[in-house]
Amino acid sequence: MIRRQSPPLRSVLVRAMMVIMAAMVGLSAGCSTKGPDRLELQSGQYDHAFDAAGDAARQVGMPPLLSDRVGGVIEGRPRLAGSVIEPWRIDNSSLGQWGENTINKQRRRVRFEFLPVDFIPPEPDGGEELVGAPLPGSIEGEMRLTDLTTFEGPVELRVWVYVERAHRSGVRSNTWSRAGRSYSTNPLETISPDDGTTRSPALWTPVGRDQAMERRLLAEVQESLAGA
Repeated sequence: MIRRQSPPLRSVLVRAMMVIMAAMVGLSAGCSTKGPDRLELQSGQYDHAFDAAGDAARQVGMPPLLSDRVGGVIEGRPRLAGSVIEPWRIDNSSLGQWGENTINKQRRRVRFEFLPVDFIPPEPDGGEELVGAPLPGSIEGEMRLTDLTTFEGPVELRVWVYVERAHRSGVRSNTWSRAGRSYSTNPLETISPDDGTTRSPALWTPVGRDQAMERRLLAEVQESLAGA
């Protein structure tokens, strides 16, 4: 009787990694990175475009937390980026993103902004008095804010997808062992806020933008407008 020897563990791991890499290549190829870097639409299309932008954010797992239809701003809920152990996630557009999101704990945060095409932000001349942001509902706020629900003219849509990386402050690396790392604790941070929530020890630092996802989101809004 001839006994078959099971393949070495290293060979099994290599094959598994090859399968995962092949799946990643296929998924990355399926993620379209083509699309416009901005959209220009007419004021009559604004309501439909605003709703389409909210739907596009929901489809990528970042539903709107803020929807300001008057001011033309949508802020989505941050979502952790997919890693190699999640090959079913299609939010990465390249092998570099797969690797970076596997090595680091990262998340994405999306922001849509609608503005009149001829909008020019006020430039300070250095002689004006700094009084801070206008209060909501004040006359100053109404003068600075363009109501896009009643605006007539061309409107421009831009999207920003920020990539943020998690880290913890107070790291204490052991000088004798790489495994001896610990973190210092601020006693004030262990006190729960009055609203009953808990503070997360992780801090998020912006490290870049995902321009491929920005173009995909704009392409979805563009397709929705074309089919309207």
